[in-house]
Amino acid sequence: MKRLLFFLLLVPLVAAACGGDPSPPTGDLVATPIPTAPAAARPTYTVQRGTVEETLEFTGRWLPRDQQDLAFEVAGTVRGVYVRRDDTVQAGDLLADYDTSDLEAQLASAQLDLDAALNRLESGADGSVQSVEDAQFALANSKLALESTQANAPWTSLEAARIGLEQAQNAYDDALRAYDDAISRADSPAAATDSAWQRLRDAEIGLRTAQNQYYSAAQSYNNHLISVEQQENAVLRDERALQKALTGAGVDPDLVRAVQAAQLALDQIRDKIAKSSLRAPFDGVVLEVAVQPGDNAEAFKTVITLALPDPKEVVANLVFNDTQQLSVGMTGVCHELNRPETAVQCAVRQIPLSSRDADQRVRVAAQLDGLALGQAVAITMPLQVRDDVLWLPPAAIRTYQNRTFVVIQTPDGQRVADVVLGLETDERVEIVGGLSEGDVVVGP
Repeated sequence: MKRLLFFLLLVPLVAAACGGDPSPPTGDLVATPIPTAPAAARPTYTVQRGTVEETLEFTGRWLPRDQQDLAFEVAGTVRGVYVRRDDTVQAGDLLADYDTSDLEAQLASAQLDLDAALNRLESGADGSVQSVEDAQFALANSKLALESTQANAPWTSLEAARIGLEQAQNAYDDALRAYDDAISRADSPAAATDSAWQRLRDAEIGLRTAQNQYYSAAQSYNNHLISVEQQENAVLRDERALQKALTGAGVDPDLVRAVQAAQLALDQIRDKIAKSSLRAPFDGVVLEVAVQPGDNAEAFKTVITLALPDPKEVVANLVFNDTQQLSVGMTGVCHELNRPETAVQCAVRQIPLSSRDADQRVRVAAQLDGLALGQAVAITMPLQVRDDVLWLPPAAIRTYQNRTFVVIQTPDGQRVADVVLGLETDERVEIVGGLSEGDVVVGP
């Protein structure tokens, strides 16, 4: 009896000892499969109906719309640059100039040559030299008068009147739309309709006033052009008078030709000196300065960009292939970079027509009040839009070789369904066939 009790107590102790440190089994080893996530843990997506939109997103800078590139008409070494970026300038202000010390020395030498030629002409002429000198002074004065008339062009006033007319037209169009909207609604209060009508009347008066101001500015500009032509005629008249004085009776033709050559050389040097200064053609703001003192500037190569302060627009630099996805008049959304709450509707105003265009920039019209000059602006332009279509996120779509399919979750389990895709974007994929609205798709 004691032996039996001892045996019964020993068996569980041995079994416990064996369970705590089992010996490795003998024979072939069986690999344990890698655990995988159950189907219930995979993401699911519901086929929805909505809009699939392909967009082009890019950034630009808030800059004046009307810009002009300025360049010297002759090559030279820059002596001074007197403006910086964002400076405000007035018409006629000196922006930059060349070192003209060599030209001034040439001018003094040419003046001496002309004086010598005139002295020789005086000694060989019969009292006609005085008339030659008078003709020279008259010609010089008429040339100065022409330069002064050309410099006083009322271009800024005309442009300001044009901008005012454009703004008045926009205000009238807005007021007309508001009035049409007010009278088209049966529940619109009479006070609201009256207010819209008064606003329309005020906008109409403002438009007429802006039109009159523009016509007046245009007439002033036309008068300026006539004055320029009159001064050009005066220069021609005095040139002929000088020629007549030089070829008067008793004057040696060789002496006349010597005076003419000396006068031409003098005029050419003066012209080079005049072209060695770059002045503002209108009141504006400096956008870019591409030179500094000591630089060698090329003729007709842009050194300063000047612009009218208003209106402004978004200017963007894109690769040519992206610009060809846009079209003039295309509308989208613009907002200050990183501030989506400032979003407004905007429209493409200009795109390059070919890769050889001098201006490869895209210009987008927008109304972004209070935005600082040069501020970055984000633009989103819709390229293709599919409304009222079925869609899924791209993560729900599977591909294998040439097959495009999804896994649908049904009450009876999962099944594979081939799908036909339409417009594909980063966030949504249009489903043309193979699924129905409300289907639940299991992700990969």
